[in-house]
Amino acid sequence: MLMKTVPSTRETPATLAQLHHLLDAGQALSATYRGQLSNHLPMAQQALLELGASAERLQAFAEAEEATLEPRSCARPARIAVERDLGRPDSDAAWRAHFAARIVDVGSSAALRDAVALLLPGAGAIAFHGLIRTGHAVLAGHDGELAAGLAHWASQFMPLPTADDGPPLALADWLQALKPLPRPVYPAGSLITDRMRAWGATPGFAVVAGRLQHGPDTLRELALLAARTYAATGNFTVLHLLTASHALSVLEPWWPSPELPRGFSIAAAAGLLASGATPALALDRPPGRPWPALIAAACEQDDAHVIKLTHAAWRLGRRWPDPAWRRAVERAIPF
Repeated sequence: MLMKTVPSTRETPATLAQLHHLLDAGQALSATYRGQLSNHLPMAQQALLELGASAERLQAFAEAEEATLEPRSCARPARIAVERDLGRPDSDAAWRAHFAARIVDVGSSAALRDAVALLLPGAGAIAFHGLIRTGHAVLAGHDGELAAGLAHWASQFMPLPTADDGPPLALADWLQALKPLPRPVYPAGSLITDRMRAWGATPGFAVVAGRLQHGPDTLRELALLAARTYAATGNFTVLHLLTASHALSVLEPWWPSPELPRGFSIAAAAGLLASGATPALALDRPPGRPWPALIAAACEQDDAHVIKLTHAAWRLGRRWPDPAWRRAVERAIPF
């Protein structure tokens, strides 16, 4: 379902048909580049369309991003064996073929339901990008991109340890329980995924991470925590927790149960710890710019992360009105 704003310029508005044409072309690109970095192009393309970018802007952004990416391997994909291939980065092509066949066989909704149940225990895979790409694919309504997003998630699958030990904790108490965990050793400049994995292995993480008390408002609380913390700090890792919260909200109709998936809150714990940011339960200050100005500015950005953050915050704000969403975007797009 697409929610459109007034186009950011007087140029021709981008259309869903244009987006699908670009996503079709993007299927020839690898899900990763420069080793372990995720291809953000299809996610940002969908976000730009929904934010009201012009056709010219969407095309220009695609052309600029494509120049930095890498082609997919042309090797014939092997048949998937879930136990063997889940979490194997070299299995992306096989997973893509697997999910594409499932979509043809049972339809996109049924295929997505099965895949989400399989993959949510590893919600933090490749810094949440498998989850995030899948969410954007659902909003785009593009089966090829849906198969690509699910394959990125499955091939990079990264479950984190948990243990049923102790009573559930309210959000503030959960954050306090995470705070004294010993910081693992990892090299300076380590990627988000590597830091999250290291925190997952640190003593005490498994005992605390899964104890967040879940209720009907838990996803909203985690998303607002990310928005307020990003507004206060501008932390790049926390940005991913915000966009991941949005993606999970998009996938809510396909959750295996009405309760927030435990794998997401565990991954959120690892992401918060990996960020090194001090969690903010209150907003640093009120926002000063209205949504139309922020959205217009976001459509002119060349940074896919800023575009995706704006899109996620705008959509979350339509569901759960709160000034934190605009403040988070203001932090990403300074005057």
